[in-house]
Amino acid sequence: MNLLPGKVLTLPRHPGDAVRLVAGMAILLACTATVRPDDVGTLETDLFRLVNDLPTALFPAFWVVMQAGNVLAVGVAALVVAATRRFWLAANLAITGIGVWMAARWIKDQVGRGRPADLLPDVHLRGHHDSGLGFVSGHAAVAVAIATMIAPYLGRRARWVAVAVAMGVCLSRMYVGAHLPLDVVGGAALGWAAGSLVHLLLGAPGGRPSPERAAKALAEQGLQVTDVAPLGGRDARRSARFRAVGPDGQRLFAKLIPRERRDEDLLYRVWRMLFRRRAEPGRPGSGPPPQQVEHEAYLGLLAGAAGVRTPRVVLAGPYGNGSGLLVQRMIPGRSLEDAGPAEVRDDTLRAAWKEVARLHQAGIAHGDLGRHSVVVDDDGRPWLVDFDHATAAAPERLLQADLVELLVSLAASFGPDRALAGAVEAFGRDPLAAALAAVALGALTHMAREELGDAPGLWDELARRVASPAAEPAPDGDAQVRRRSSDPSR
Repeated sequence: MNLLPGKVLTLPRHPGDAVRLVAGMAILLACTATVRPDDVGTLETDLFRLVNDLPTALFPAFWVVMQAGNVLAVGVAALVVAATRRFWLAANLAITGIGVWMAARWIKDQVGRGRPADLLPDVHLRGHHDSGLGFVSGHAAVAVAIATMIAPYLGRRARWVAVAVAMGVCLSRMYVGAHLPLDVVGGAALGWAAGSLVHLLLGAPGGRPSPERAAKALAEQGLQVTDVAPLGGRDARRSARFRAVGPDGQRLFAKLIPRERRDEDLLYRVWRMLFRRRAEPGRPGSGPPPQQVEHEAYLGLLAGAAGVRTPRVVLAGPYGNGSGLLVQRMIPGRSLEDAGPAEVRDDTLRAAWKEVARLHQAGIAHGDLGRHSVVVDDDGRPWLVDFDHATAAAPERLLQADLVELLVSLAASFGPDRALAGAVEAFGRDPLAAALAAVALGALTHMAREELGDAPGLWDELARRVASPAAEPAPDGDAQVRRRSSDPSR
């Protein structure tokens, strides 16, 4: 099943586990409040009949799958994991599985609901006839707990196999006549919550890599670094970013892309949407992590060869079991994303547009050209970074999307006047007007679309100012910024 190798006692936490824990507990409580010890609703009865009335010829297949929810499966799963030398995970798996089984038995005693044969007529009983109480299903709880626990350690295909087996256990318990639908839903919720709680307390792969993991990855590539620390700001596009000091004392920037991240699961995305959490800058990554970092390094080197100011690449490639690592020289400074309008001079913005012009003259589209992709060093010089979505020999539509993306991003923070001044100087008015007319909103990143949504008139204002020379900003933008920042009424 492609369990990740190695022994890790300290793993990163992920906020999605808290969401999954709350969701699992909410479903369990809802099921507990709904069930009645001596009554079965019409809908639940119909769902049970739908599965329980399946042909008897399917029993062997259901019986085999059902064993994955047996309490003995906990020991088997722990032994399999221990054989891969993940003893910490094996111990947690055994403790969690047995704990879930005991919790299910306690809930049975509290609720006191009988088995399907005690509550419904004409139930098909197959195989061993379970006695005792029905809510919640211990088999469902154990199977889902095991699947939840090991899912972050598995590859994508194996993860779906684990989920399918857990669902098969739930269905099999209804098929053999041992449990009603709310029994298995409540048990599955209990197992889901238990596995998520363990991940939240002890960590799991797929979250934000720790500085220790970053230092280990760099050491595996021959870089014995010191003072590894995570960079502030957003964890952009499935990557984690760190600064470190190399063996020669040079400051380094390291980007780690784990093989799997859990930021994109459905429940976590729904939670972000409901609570209106702003999207990460940029676009989601595509392709295997090693391919992503090699692509970024190649396009960065290509841009540098064309005279664009970009960080020097130290190394790029795979590490571990399918993860990606990119190391570059650290630019001493900060991005335009982190700088306030009064802290950035107009000549810096004009210089940034000139770097973009050099990039486009080389036929390269950046593909993610927001404020976060322009770093200003301590001398006020702009550098273009993050070439993970760049395209060589780019078609005109991608070059135009670059222009609009950066124009919107700069205008949202620095205002239309200052954003347009350098753009008009570097590209001319007609190309900008053509780009604004040709580029659809769907071609922009989620962040740019959100910023346009926050400023409904910004797009039209940019188009109006590009089309009208009379609307061109005054040249002394720095003085205007200084006056605005010193005005007590603002």
